[in-house]
This record gives sequence, structure tokens and C-alpha cells, in this order.
Amino acid sequence: MQKYKKTSGHLIRAFAVLSMVTLFSAMANAISITAEMSAEIATEYQKQLAKQDWPATHTKLALMDNPYKKSYKVIKKRLKKEAPEGKRKRSMTDEERLIMAKKKRFDYCQASVEFFISFSERSFTLSRLENNPLTKDKLMAGNGVKYPFTEEETNNAGTRPAQIALDLGWKYQGKGPMYAETFLATCLAIPISLYS
Repeated sequence: MQKYKKTSGHLIRAFAVLSMVTLFSAMANAISITAEMSAEIATEYQKQLAKQDWPATHTKLALMDNPYKKSYKVIKKRLKKEAPEGKRKRSMTDEERLIMAKKKRFDYCQASVEFFISFSERSFTLSRLENNPLTKDKLMAGNGVKYPFTEEETNNAGTRPAQIALDLGWKYQGKGPMYAETFLATCLAIPISLYS
């Protein structure tokens, strides 16, 4: 009986440590997602994420509204309202261009969340087939980007999120839902200059 209590005590402590590590990891991912955001946009991000009733974080991330959407609409209205006579809109300031680029990058990355999830599941299943498991090279080919990744596509706003989804989908095989925030944080670290 004493041995059972000792073993169950170790298991409880191990579970508590694992739970804390998971919690801190989730917090770190949330922080890295909002790290480059202004306080106002980070608050909007949390608000939009909380609005989603879905229990799974990856579904919330895929379906939430872009936190830059409100700022984008304000800028669009201002550009038209402050247009010089005879022009449809005025030129954007550097700050406005930056917000527009961040909105665009968020759109591209958010649109790739589901692709990341499905590829992680597919790579897990297909790389473990009994008769003919697929290799990384075979799995990476035919997903809308060239593999091995070309420098041209790595420096392309449209294809870089897909490359990240493939890389991380392979790395986190079968664990895509658990690493959706990691994917989004990594994708949002793409240089903003690609979207300006």
C-alpha cells in the first residue's frame, strides 16, 4: 500500500508539472502572437479570440476576426475623407502602411492555420503507412509551393505561410491542434516588409 501511495504521489506531481509546462507554453505562444501588436490591437486580438465559442484553440484562431480589421476600416475611411480635391483618396502615412501590411500578414497566416492542422495530421498518417510510408520529400511536394523551398517563394508574401505550415506540420506530426498558436506566432514573425 505504501508503494502505491508513493507511486501515485509521483504521478500526481509529474502531472502537475506537465500541466504547468503546458500552461506556460500556451501563455508564451499567446505572448509571441501579440508581441509585435500595439496594446490596442493586442486587446482586440484577445477580444476576438474570446468571442469564439469553439472549445478548440485552433478553430478559434482560424475563425476569429482579424484584430487589425477595425483599424483597417478607420484608415480606409480616413483616406477617402481626407482626399485632396480631385483625388479619390490621399496617400497613406508610413504608420498606416504598416497597419495595412500587418492586417494583410495576419490574413495570410490565419488562412493557413487549417492547412497547418490538416498537413500535420496527413503527415502523421501517411508517413506511418504499413506497406509504403511516404517520405518527407514526397509529402512536402504538391502542396502549392516548391519543395525543397525556393528562396523566391520564401521571400513571397503569398507562399511563405504555406512553407511554414509544411515545415511545422512535419515537425508536429499528428499534433497540429496543440501547436496552432506556435504556427500562428511563427507565421506572424514573417518580415512585415513582404506585405508592404
